[in-house]
Amino acid sequence: MCGAVAAADLSGPPPMYKAPLEAPPSWTGVYAGFNAGGGFGLGQSDFSIAGVAAFATAKNDVAGGIGGGQIGYNWQAGMTVLGVETDFQASGVRGSLSAPCLPLFCGIPLTATYTQRVPWFGTVRGRVGVASNAWLIYVTAGYAYAQLATDASAVAGPATATLSLRETRNGWTAGGGIEVALAAGWSAKLEYLYLDLGRTSTGLVFPGIPVITDDARFTMNVVRAGLNYRFY
Repeated sequence: MCGAVAAADLSGPPPMYKAPLEAPPSWTGVYAGFNAGGGFGLGQSDFSIAGVAAFATAKNDVAGGIGGGQIGYNWQAGMTVLGVETDFQASGVRGSLSAPCLPLFCGIPLTATYTQRVPWFGTVRGRVGVASNAWLIYVTAGYAYAQLATDASAVAGPATATLSLRETRNGWTAGGGIEVALAAGWSAKLEYLYLDLGRTSTGLVFPGIPVITDDARFTMNVVRAGLNYRFY
């Protein structure tokens, strides 16, 4: 009897418990953040008279730093993430070129300068991505807008022409990026965008000769890093 009582008092090893697995972060919700990076692109102008074929083409390489902020919303279902985002950027993207002579006027002493700047730009885009653990890889596309500032001057013999134009360009953008979730709702991203801001035509008036038409197209590439905070 004593042996049976002693055996009943013995306890087995404590049960083993596994620590619960940490759930992967959810990308659903509103987020906001800031970014910084650089932009580079090309302003191309085709010059013509009276609508005939262009007699000269000027290609203006532009580059500079950018910085701004973004706000958006994501919705996640399984591994698929859908979202919309808008951003606004201050920009130092600019470029200049000088032309000693245009082919049409090479018998006349001519000097010309042409400067383009993008003081600011923004986008409104949709996003489609795939989430895996703490990572999100996505593609994005939508509407782009920007202010394009153009300053030009030309001197051909006794004639002088100047142009100072500030216009809001509209176009489209597409690109992609990768984002990684950090602690406490923060995430970091690296993103590339291509912007096409369309074409516009402007007349340059010189006394004594027909109006010269400047048909200008502007495109830009943007590479930037950013930090977002998600509001759950």
